Amino acid sequence: MPRPRSPQVIERAIKVYKILEEQGGRISTPDLLKIVLSKGIANSYSLLHHTLMVLENAGFVKHERVKGRAEWYIVKKATEEELRAALSSK
Repeated sequence: MPRPRSPQVIERAIKVYKILEEQGGRISTPDLLKIVLSKGIANSYSLLHHTLMVLENAGFVKHERVKGRAEWYIVKKATEEELRAALSSK
């Protein structure tokens, strides 16, 4: 049985999801990393990647490779409460 997600991981995932919502479409990992770093949400690529994988595994976002870069987009709309509940239960 996996460990429960920490509150920090859940909060970071919610913030990253909100950024994806604000962007309104697809965004590449490097572009998303610039935004996340500037807002102090994550301090490294690996932390952002882990957060995106948490969201993808929960079914909220997906990525596709475009010219060698991952582009992320929302596949399931959710409120902050719905995200928190879904991410806490896994």
